[in-house]
Amino acid sequence: MSPRRKNPEDSLFREPTRRTSNSGPRTSDSGLRTSDSGPRTPDSGPRTSLPRPAPHFPAFGVLLVVSIAYASVIVTRLANAPVLPLRHLAPLGMFALCLVATALAFRIGRFRGDAPLAAIVFTLAGIGVVLQYGIGTLRIDGDSGFGSYALALGVAAMLATWALTRRGRHDKLERAWLACLIAAGCVVLGVIATGRRYRGAYYLHGNINPVEVVKPLLIVFLAAVLTGHRDALRRGWAFIPWPRWRSIFTVAILWAPPMVLLLAQGDIGMVTLLCLVALAMLYGVTRRLGYLLIGSGAVFVVARYAIPLSDHAMRRFEAWRDPYSVATGSGWQILQGLVALYSGGLWGVGVGAGTPTAVPIAESDFIYAVIGEELGYIGCGLTILLYIALAVRGLGIAARARSAFASSLATGLTACFAVQALLNIGGVTTALPLTGITLPFISHGGSSIVTLFAMAGLLLAISENEE
Repeated sequence: MSPRRKNPEDSLFREPTRRTSNSGPRTSDSGLRTSDSGPRTPDSGPRTSLPRPAPHFPAFGVLLVVSIAYASVIVTRLANAPVLPLRHLAPLGMFALCLVATALAFRIGRFRGDAPLAAIVFTLAGIGVVLQYGIGTLRIDGDSGFGSYALALGVAAMLATWALTRRGRHDKLERAWLACLIAAGCVVLGVIATGRRYRGAYYLHGNINPVEVVKPLLIVFLAAVLTGHRDALRRGWAFIPWPRWRSIFTVAILWAPPMVLLLAQGDIGMVTLLCLVALAMLYGVTRRLGYLLIGSGAVFVVARYAIPLSDHAMRRFEAWRDPYSVATGSGWQILQGLVALYSGGLWGVGVGAGTPTAVPIAESDFIYAVIGEELGYIGCGLTILLYIALAVRGLGIAARARSAFASSLATGLTACFAVQALLNIGGVTTALPLTGITLPFISHGGSSIVTLFAMAGLLLAISENEE
């Protein structure tokens, strides 16, 4: 009598699985690829796959575009000050060194991933360097803070993450789901215990917000959880999901603690971002549209009851609903941002020729208003196209990933970039309430920039290990 086989759904997670296909090429024990499409003649010999050609990383093209924009700001400043110290070229020099270091690392490491994705990330970062220098928040001298060197630290984090997780090593993160969950909770608890309140949330000394690192940690955790329960979550009819309640209950119980801690920390924007990313990942795993519809409604219901718990969030919501009623208070930032957008017109007033200091916190939350004023609607549209291209490249990486975990992980990373951009642009244009979320790779912010680059490095590592 044969022993009873254990149902894989009896355990919380299953071992990482790899996608297989009955119609595509197979790999034999000798490492050669064979085909099921027909018999092979003796004269044809074994069929081998050609190595993928090394992708071209257009570092020079990105540097040229950013240098032209940076020169425009220099010319504008020279009109007011005939002599500028050489330190004004330091931000551009730092950006150029980061590009060269990345190109050399890709060449030495024989990078075979998605080079256009890296080019898009650096183009967005270059826009951020130009705008931050024009505003005056990016300077490299003896008084520079952590944010001025965030780009260099971010690129170092990207290359380190890429090197550590490439060649399929990112799949080992699936086993670290519990460690990622515990680490995320400890980070938020540490900030609450040792930080101080600023703009409605807790920050460390120097307004450093290490809570940003929670994003990749929880995305890794979610990818492992959803992959482990994907068969149970896929159950349903048409687009209507009908999962096993045990799986839904398990995911909800594990997801609730970090969300509660983030609400206690006062970062409702982060909670909104992560919940929307979770919905995108859930849809990516199950392909059930009902999850998006039901989940989106649940997010709005939670936001409806969570916003009144924070006075800062409530003031932001009232300012979004009617900024003119609080024009000299919480609505001032929104109104000044709209004025900047409208004053730019179609082509903008020119890079470096605007008045970004008229918009409160323009370097962070309202950097999109600076783009609208200096580059006009054309610049705003091109910026949105860059984020769309970033999302398309990321979803393509997810579709071609070798394992289900890697596919879910790539979906989560891409959704985080896209949703974060959507929340920021929607807040500036008053299409959505303000959340305090930064514009990815462009806004000023040390921990945000470093975390986003590290996430980009993980996505590049997944792109190298494709089918």
